[in-house]
Amino acid sequence: MAGYSARYSAAVVKLLKTEGGFVDDPRDHGGATNFGISLRFLASEGAFDGDGDGKLDFDLDMDGDIDGADIRRLSRDDAAAIYHQCFWQKVGAESLPPPLGEMVFDQAVNGGRSSAVKLLQRAVNDCLARAPKSATKPPLMPVDGIRGGTTDLAIRWVAQFPSMGVQAMVTAYREAAAERYRAIVFRNPSQKRFLAGWLNRANDLGR
Repeated sequence: MAGYSARYSAAVVKLLKTEGGFVDDPRDHGGATNFGISLRFLASEGAFDGDGDGKLDFDLDMDGDIDGADIRRLSRDDAAAIYHQCFWQKVGAESLPPPLGEMVFDQAVNGGRSSAVKLLQRAVNDCLARAPKSATKPPLMPVDGIRGGTTDLAIRWVAQFPSMGVQAMVTAYREAAAERYRAIVFRNPSQKRFLAGWLNRANDLGR
């Protein structure tokens, strides 16, 4: 993993193991994926010419478009590069205390960047709501999926508060992720077959 931080290198190895290889289960609303990267995502965010050679970087079969054949051709190195550019960096995982950054990264890949940040905001709000009154305690923040100064201030406060700390946010984040998975199944019972695996994933976050 040359060129990546040691922290990202460790996080992406774990995530690649979790996501596995090519899957095209018609019952999975995510559609065809490889290493957790869907065709829809690859077609939208892989449609760029980063190396300036006049071709889309992830048109891997060089036929002029990004389609299912390109999903199948994705390598682990391709996936690691996409994860780093499109998820790790965009959610600012490196700047979050470990293992919180790794948890947000995992959920960004699994459910989208905004959703992962919303889970973080819900987790931090849960901690703030349970914390004793304090003159320095920040107010609950909007759960809007946008990580800005208000979110980061609240994270720092919870991380430093004696009866809370990072572990309180880790526990609350796992619970928020599990709740998201249950809500998916509630809205669409056809996804129930995936719930046990999803809940295992939520429970494994940050471990």
